Amino acid sequence: MATVDHTLDERTRRRFARRPVQLQARLRLGSTELTAVTENISPGGAFLRVVLPPTIQELVASIVLPHGRDLHVRAKVRWHREDPPGVGVEFDTFLQGL
Repeated sequence: MATVDHTLDERTRRRFARRPVQLQARLRLGSTELTAVTENISPGGAFLRVVLPPTIQELVASIVLPHGRDLHVRAKVRWHREDPPGVGVEFDTFLQGL
């Protein structure tokens, strides 16, 4: 039986391995809605290709999954990248729907 080690990887500081994907996402920042592309994802977070103001700390994302259902999640922005632009988010709360 295989076991999964959920301890933090010293090099990446992530608990979960991220998988490369290209999934469409809708982001809600208060009353503003933006589109993004999910570049990679794990059970704990994702990298979203989008330009966000540095003041944004939390968002709600709807990520279109391959099997036709959407993943709705409240997430915290953990870091910003300029080139290519995007943000790393940590999933906070999984939602039933919007």
